[in-house]
Amino acid sequence: MNVEGITKFIYGFLAAVFLLVGAGVLLLDTNLLPGGVSRALTDAVDGNARALHIMQESAAFLVFVGLITLWFVRHYEQSRFFHWAMTAAWGLIALAHWFDVRGSRHSGIGPLVNSVPFILFLILGLLRRTSEGARRGTSGAG
Repeated sequence: MNVEGITKFIYGFLAAVFLLVGAGVLLLDTNLLPGGVSRALTDAVDGNARALHIMQESAAFLVFVGLITLWFVRHYEQSRFFHWAMTAAWGLIALAHWFDVRGSRHSGIGPLVNSVPFILFLILGLLRRTSEGARRGTSGAG
């Protein structure tokens, strides 16, 4: 199994998702988004301007995360620390959604969706560790 290729593909896919979602939310109230998308984002928070502002702040970070993830597609050999830092960050975000201070008003779908990046990074990190360990073991024997 080519773990490096799989990881680069996942990095690229997630970078695209993070950039599209982040840019989309940042474009709220600019008339550059289709009306349906703007309405859906606004309706998701019942038109609450403070919540929309927090969404836009989070979107700015998503754009950053998308750009840095894209950078590590090209600089994979330097990505080990980045990978585990992202795993920890997505784990914290998932925890914040599972243990929401607003109580148990959620359906469970939101926390599940917010756990996907953590699970992906965790699985890829474990695969990388196994793959890199196997390579070190075989290269040391020859």
